[in-house]
Amino acid sequence: MRARCATGFTSPKGRKQFVRGHFEVTARGAVVTPVGGHGSHLIGSLSQSNALVVVPDASTEVDADSTVDVMVLDRSF
Repeated sequence: MRARCATGFTSPKGRKQFVRGHFEVTARGAVVTPVGGHGSHLIGSLSQSNALVVVPDASTEVDADSTVDVMVLDRSF
């Protein structure tokens, strides 16, 4: 799925990143907002997330309002 990223952030080059985010559909379309930090030790922000922003390994930053790939997490379990 593709969505507009509400805020920009940086990402280390050479590493594919899966950034925790909150996904919603608004009047402006699909939007994802990054939640918490990027470290794997920040598991608390996962509870606020319903999606992962997929950042390619060649990217070093995601600009606000850019379109990104998103994996929406299933919360039905």
